[in-house]
Amino acid sequence: MTLGQKIRAARLERGMTQKELAGDCITRNMLSKIETDSATPSVRTLEYLAKMLHLPTGCFLSDAPISDGSVPDGLDGARDAFREARWEDCIAALKADTLAGTSDEGCLLHARAGVQAARTALERGDLTAACELAEEAQYYNQAGIYEDAFLAAQLALILGTALKRRGGADYQVQRERFLRAFQDMERAMESPGTYIGD
Repeated sequence: MTLGQKIRAARLERGMTQKELAGDCITRNMLSKIETDSATPSVRTLEYLAKMLHLPTGCFLSDAPISDGSVPDGLDGARDAFREARWEDCIAALKADTLAGTSDEGCLLHARAGVQAARTALERGDLTAACELAEEAQYYNQAGIYEDAFLAAQLALILGTALKRRGGADYQVQRERFLRAFQDMERAMESPGTYIGD
């Protein structure tokens, strides 16, 4: 994960806009360039961003790669929980290690565990939990490089079902998301070698 990707992932995890993170220290345009790795922040700017994100500056400077599972890396607990179908434990492990949890593999695990946890919550009638888990999984499905149209369609369907049962006004929004995700999935199947987001 590049420096810009780390900053963007940390900002999005905290629900902050670029304008909120930039504050009075840098411009929103400069932050956008930093997040896309078009510009390199100064040490002072990096310290400011870390402070605003409530993270140690060192977490942005670490170049330690996320491993493939052969050495401990922060994703081990999440991987184990996922393999054992302990969906909420997997999500908790990803949240406990922000750096690993916002890596591409972390986003994938979060999205895949999230859809299962949301489905389980929906089946037991916990509509609030189903909505929260599905919305979070939607975010992580889009955040990493492994965005999956089939997963997006499942999440939109789960969220739409939960909202409809709750009487939520956002049902139509989820219906539209489902239809878009379904169309993306159809396009991907029609064009072998094409990935969502191309």
